[in-house]
Amino acid sequence: MGGTKFVVVKAKELVKTAVFAVLGVIIIVGLITFFLNMGKDEDTGLYRDGTYYGEMQVGQETAEIAVTVEDGEIADISMETPGEAVAAFYPLLETAADEVGREVVATQSLTVAVDAENAHSAQLVLNAIAEGLEQAKK
Repeated sequence: MGGTKFVVVKAKELVKTAVFAVLGVIIIVGLITFFLNMGKDEDTGLYRDGTYYGEMQVGQETAEIAVTVEDGEIADISMETPGEAVAAFYPLLETAADEVGREVVATQSLTVAVDAENAHSAQLVLNAIAEGLEQAKK
């Protein structure tokens, strides 16, 4: 005769095999993801990511310094737009903020060299940066 053969598959065994196959795939994907991310530590750096603000009192006015942290490190420091009085009476303050900001970002430290001309302004900026970094600490 033609040799027709019948294969009997029990539904219970088929479902059990499918469940184990899916669980196996999930475990393998989980292990691969775990080992690929093993070297990446999200808790690197001293600071939490975000933008933090420090204030400095300049005469009767207040100016703000924005400290941006990315990947746990200081990424940018900028002076928020000062008021007209601050810009008029303290013209070197913005220059000092730019210089000190670049140095702090480059060294990732608040210990930086400043010009003798801008020593007072630079110290005000460093104090405001320290205030912002205090908020960013983990």
